[in-house]
Amino acid sequence: MSVDAVGETGPLPRGRHGLTREQVAASQYQRLCQAVLEAVGELGYAATTVADIVTRAQVARRTFYAVFGGKDECFAAAYDLAVGVALEQLQETVTGLQGVNFAERVRISFEIYLRVLAAQPAATRALYIETLVAGQGLVTHRLGVHERFVDYILAVARVGVRDGDLTGEPDRELVDMLLGGIDDRVRACLHQRGAEALPELAPLFTRTAILITSAPEG
Repeated sequence: MSVDAVGETGPLPRGRHGLTREQVAASQYQRLCQAVLEAVGELGYAATTVADIVTRAQVARRTFYAVFGGKDECFAAAYDLAVGVALEQLQETVTGLQGVNFAERVRISFEIYLRVLAAQPAATRALYIETLVAGQGLVTHRLGVHERFVDYILAVARVGVRDGDLTGEPDRELVDMLLGGIDDRVRACLHQRGAEALPELAPLFTRTAILITSAPEG
């Protein structure tokens, strides 16, 4: 799950580049967020230092501390930003499809999401494994992210209700359980087979999601 899609993440050109102060700040922020995900995914959260982050981002240490209070704050920001980008891409791609039934929307959602995760193995490991050992500060962020994904699945289900593919909106608690299972299977795959195998989980996730969301609330 990369933050690349939110803007230019490469180093700024040397000398006069014609960028506004706001554009420079946005580029630095995005590069630091991408760098912390890559560093944490490759080195582990505990072993990652601010030096590792700024070296990868090609940003001065003083610039880092002008943006973030420390590694924890940077990682939390990167976590939120990456999830936001992924959800925005899913919503634009999936909910805007025409002539596609609910089951196909679910399948396409998982295929897109798992391909994104597979393409960014270090960031995916950071988001799914290292967030669990990053300390109490990430607990609130993880819970908030979980709720955002629940909201996304419910939004897709409402399209299914609108189109007559579902009889009613699914039980939110069941969707919550579904996402817990998905997180567990993603982590198991990362440990056992690696990120490149994640797209193979799409059929299982699709079948399970359709079964759970086909059970109306109440």
